[in-house]
Amino acid sequence: MGEVFTNGRVILPDNIRDNVDVVVEDGRIVALLASEDAAVVDRRYRAIDLRGNYLAPGFIDLHVHGAVGRDTMEASAEAFRAICDYHASGGTTSLLLTTATAPLDHICAALGAIRAGKIPQIVGAHVEGPFISREKAGAQNVSFICQPTPDTVARFLGYGNMIKRITLAPEIGGALDAIKKFAASRVSLSGGHSDAWDDEARLAFERGMRSVTHTFNCMSSARRRGVQRVAGLLEFALSEPAISCELIADGHHVSATLMKMLYRAKG
Repeated sequence: MGEVFTNGRVILPDNIRDNVDVVVEDGRIVALLASEDAAVVDRRYRAIDLRGNYLAPGFIDLHVHGAVGRDTMEASAEAFRAICDYHASGGTTSLLLTTATAPLDHICAALGAIRAGKIPQIVGAHVEGPFISREKAGAQNVSFICQPTPDTVARFLGYGNMIKRITLAPEIGGALDAIKKFAASRVSLSGGHSDAWDDEARLAFERGMRSVTHTFNCMSSARRRGVQRVAGLLEFALSEPAISCELIADGHHVSATLMKMLYRAKG
């Protein structure tokens, strides 16, 4: 049995449409029908009246450490289920469970548990740290920050395409080679927890970095180098059209003015 969602404002990639019904079978959208054509839908479909509310695609969250007191680093199916259930209640239907800076064995244990999991919402992992800047560690544990070596890069690559995204600081030793190797394996590279100068950020971009993590937070910005004021990772990201900017838009990490500025630059 399927469903047909009626009387809603349907959010599409390029506009918001009224007077359109959405037909779903086995959890997948199979048709969009003009409301006047809805009568052709088989009576076996259960009609759901949205009463003028919005109908949006499920949200995709690329950066999820946990929820309701549970954490990705627990590396347990029970924790993952609790995290996914909580985020589903807010409309998130796909997410990347995100690790934190920790001993490599602990990170790999979490990655192994994610790979072994059977929860459809979990589409992969986001590795945040340990390849980050000590100066911009934020809430990450400074004790376990390290540089990417050929061995650690190979260890992460051993998880195949399960690792979808890695946040690292492009200015640290070994980062540029790591970015090139990860990008060649179709892992998305994001600059974050970084004290990079403009030229260091550009070198990372040239090797495959295409996003930045939690824009404005734990990120270098314009400062003097000699007599000249030079951009940091923040300004590089804002000025480069091919860089996507992640934002924690919770009203606590970033002010409304900064969110508006980012929207003007990237929206």
